[in-house]
Amino acid sequence: MKLNKENQAPNFRVKDIFGTEIDLSKMDSHKILISFFRYAECALCNLRIAELKRASEVFQKEDIEVVTIFQSHEESLKESIHKRHELDFTVISDSNFKLYDMYGVTTSWGKLLRTASLKGIKSTLAASSQGFKLGGRVEGKFNQIPADFLLDRNKRIKIAHYGSSLIDHMPLEEILN
Repeated sequence: MKLNKENQAPNFRVKDIFGTEIDLSKMDSHKILISFFRYAECALCNLRIAELKRASEVFQKEDIEVVTIFQSHEESLKESIHKRHELDFTVISDSNFKLYDMYGVTTSWGKLLRTASLKGIKSTLAASSQGFKLGGRVEGKFNQIPADFLLDRNKRIKIAHYGSSLIDHMPLEEILN
């Protein structure tokens, strides 16, 4: 079931890829951005992670904590995401899809096919030009569609964004406003 604006965000307590416990109810940030992705070697996911990394200083200034969730296993995420991007935000492996289900993040072959648009092709070329491997190892569901949730200090959803394609994430401008 999809979540909507003003819903209380479902609480979770899990370990990140380094074994640190992440308890959503105890996160004290002004805002929290929860972003769901496909898998560690997804070139389009890496393109978005690079965009989030470039904005990390602004996120810190605006007191926004970033939590990313992938279907890949911890070791893949350490190598292909954390080490490659030198991240300063939380990365969680959810290979059993517990959090995906909790937040109503689903798969779709139709939305996957929408990625073949001009914008999708441009994003694929941008990912390739930045060195992100096209056709990397698939871990999990190939047709997993991204989603983003911006939470306020009380863990209420201010924006719930369910992607319409593999490249459809909440725009950074929307997060920062």
